[in-house]
Amino acid sequence: MGVPVVLVLAACSGNDDGSVPDGDPNELVAQASTLFADAGSVAFSLSSEDVPDDVNGVSAAEGSGVIDAQEPKFAGTITGRIQGVNGTVDIIAIGTDTWAKLFTPSYEPMDLVDLGAPNPAMFFHPTDGLPSLLEATTDLAMAKQIRDGSAILTQVTGAIDAAPVHDLLYLGDDDGEYDITFGITEDGDLRTITLVGDFYGDGDSTYAVTMTDYGEPVDITEP
Repeated sequence: MGVPVVLVLAACSGNDDGSVPDGDPNELVAQASTLFADAGSVAFSLSSEDVPDDVNGVSAAEGSGVIDAQEPKFAGTITGRIQGVNGTVDIIAIGTDTWAKLFTPSYEPMDLVDLGAPNPAMFFHPTDGLPSLLEATTDLAMAKQIRDGSAILTQVTGAIDAAPVHDLLYLGDDDGEYDITFGITEDGDLRTITLVGDFYGDGDSTYAVTMTDYGEPVDITEP
């Protein structure tokens, strides 16, 4: 059984002065992974900075996800460069099936892999989705606390091989290593994942994932 969140965070709550809090980063990350897996649903966004203009792939996304081992789901938008064209696409993804409004007025079945984009439903698998990035991170260390709106986040830093990032998010390639930072709320929820590194051989880029509204009802159905 893991250490209760309240105990893990007891020594590092309520202080956003930039000092490094006490606590075990491995326990904190493990608890955040468990809470994500058990949440049922979450609001999700992805943003990026310093991505080369000519890179095909996802640069932003926003929507909601249903966290489920058998049939994870996503509904929202993906923004990026797709087949050489910049744009925003409406997406519904249920398990391995995806539909998109790509230059069409209605949703059509779409293989996102052919477009160089990930299936966003897979982000919300309770073990193989976003929690897999926590599992793959090494050299975990407590960093500082920061304020994110009304929330205080405890940051945990580490390093992650490029392969699991590419496999899940289709960012960069499968070679190298990135810096990764997790932002965890006082309730133990994983709020942010920030990846920094040379994804494209053209200097450092940054990708930031944000999760909010844990457990809020989400209704995603096949179009």
